[in-house]
Amino acid sequence: MRVFRIGIPLLLMSLLTFSAQLCAQSCSNPLTVCPEEPQSVFITEPAFLNFECIDATHVAVLKFRSNHNFANPGNARIRITQVSCDGASAPDTLSAVVVSAAGDPCDPAGLTAMGPCISGVDDLVWESSTLTHNTEYFLLIGTEHDPSDTVCTMFVELEGDGVTMDACCNHTLIPGESAELEVVGGDPVYGYTWTPAFYLSDPEMAVTTVTPVETISYQVDGVIGDCQVSSSVTVTVGSPIGVPNSFTPNGDGINDFWGIDGIGAFPGTKVEVFNRWGQLVHRSLGYTQPWDGNGRSGKPLTPGTYYYVIELNDESLPIPPETGHVAIIR
Repeated sequence: MRVFRIGIPLLLMSLLTFSAQLCAQSCSNPLTVCPEEPQSVFITEPAFLNFECIDATHVAVLKFRSNHNFANPGNARIRITQVSCDGASAPDTLSAVVVSAAGDPCDPAGLTAMGPCISGVDDLVWESSTLTHNTEYFLLIGTEHDPSDTVCTMFVELEGDGVTMDACCNHTLIPGESAELEVVGGDPVYGYTWTPAFYLSDPEMAVTTVTPVETISYQVDGVIGDCQVSSSVTVTVGSPIGVPNSFTPNGDGINDFWGIDGIGAFPGTKVEVFNRWGQLVHRSLGYTQPWDGNGRSGKPLTPGTYYYVIELNDESLPIPPETGHVAIIR
């Protein structure tokens, strides 16, 4: 029989780590919960607390900070899920409330409840729209469950406009156009960082101007309280020209030419059209006269699908050639 021994330093380190996790959600050392990051919570702290709907012998204390969104400071939601708090005969009840505290977050004399007090055995939801911007709050979760029997565990998730940071907004542009990107929330004292920095007027400002020549997504990073937060937007760059995918050059005076919207703004445009064998059937420099569906010999081409390459050749818009297909219908 082989015997495996765990080294004393390793065992001690494991015990200390577990102990630190448990102690880091006590009245004297609340656990930080960050927005949109589910936090694992244990209730082990002995604390006789009688406040609102909480009448508990053990309490977990978490803290969070509202953001700097002066326009909409108060909307927040907390979900307590995946609760495992089994008593002798049935799951034990949890009670929870969010408070502002003048001192000790477990001293009822200095607490002010923010929103409702909630109770249940699982799937608890707390909501409020009255939080003050840039303010620290505490979430108190209490139970009479004895942790020497089994430890109550759960996940806590914080969300809502009042505690998150959002980047605004997604845009659809054509090359050469600009738009503003803006951060809503976060802490301006710590600043913001947009990445990548391509096409931005200033990647470290809450409001920055983007003038892209290609579709690009940006992430902005910031801080709320002790939490690193981020958000993202996408700026879609479309073609500055509108290319039809078919036309009917049959001489009836309706849709007889391959008219390309907006192409007149690009006098240096080169348009080439190929058949399915890759043979060039039409070329135009400037495209002042829309294509009539005839080949280079001047004779009408067979109905079918043809393939084009359009180069705008505009130095102010360094965009790649546009490719696609167009159908001739007779």
